[in-house]
Amino acid sequence: MLSLRQWSIVAVPLLGCCGATAVAADGDWQHTAVVYGMGAAIDGDATIGDITVPIEMSISDLFDSLEFGAMFAYRADNGTWSITADTTFMGLGGTGKGPAGFVKGNVDLDQFTLMGTLGRRLTPTLEALFSLSYFDLSSDLTITGPLETRKASVDADWVDPMLGLQYNAPFADDWRLNLRGDIGGFGIGSDLSYQVLANVHWQANERIGLVVGYRLIGFDYEDGSKGSASYQHFDLTQQGPLVGMTISF
Repeated sequence: MLSLRQWSIVAVPLLGCCGATAVAADGDWQHTAVVYGMGAAIDGDATIGDITVPIEMSISDLFDSLEFGAMFAYRADNGTWSITADTTFMGLGGTGKGPAGFVKGNVDLDQFTLMGTLGRRLTPTLEALFSLSYFDLSSDLTITGPLETRKASVDADWVDPMLGLQYNAPFADDWRLNLRGDIGGFGIGSDLSYQVLANVHWQANERIGLVVGYRLIGFDYEDGSKGSASYQHFDLTQQGPLVGMTISF
């Protein structure tokens, strides 16, 4: 079983960033767009067919492997109901070496995620959340050893339902604290998916704001029969800081 630090089979989707927005008065819709990014350490393992790769990737490793990334979110809130859409695209590519340099690996990954969330305010500061998260992963792996070269490719996509709670409250002039937790999968898409998010939102003026925070995300997805060429299993956890700019209208 190979252990290559500088590359990974899959990057975990980045979801639900724009919770730290101003709360609208009842009946008036507040719209917020968010452009954001996140750096994260990734731990876990990934399997395609009979090739299993333990993954240990630091924040600097992730940025070294990033070929292209785009992340955008939109939220509408009328004081009682909220609607959020969050989309990301990442293209990753990297190489690595196994022990003593005898084994080399190369991976190319395209990842697209889309998360839609409906929120219902239970109290002025607490929301109940229901989300549908779509994951689409395309990965090509090549492992070259002294005696042979092995290749594996996979296209995987699934939808996870998720349930969550979000706490959002002001704590100073132009400042808000946002805490969010979601859990899902339930064997419908993945076996388990989850996220925990904490961030702070500063409203610089009527239109522009800044959000900074920290997030932990993970999922356990399995498809196919173990030992078959089509088998795939991704069990990954990601955590790290995030930063974004908000535009309200």
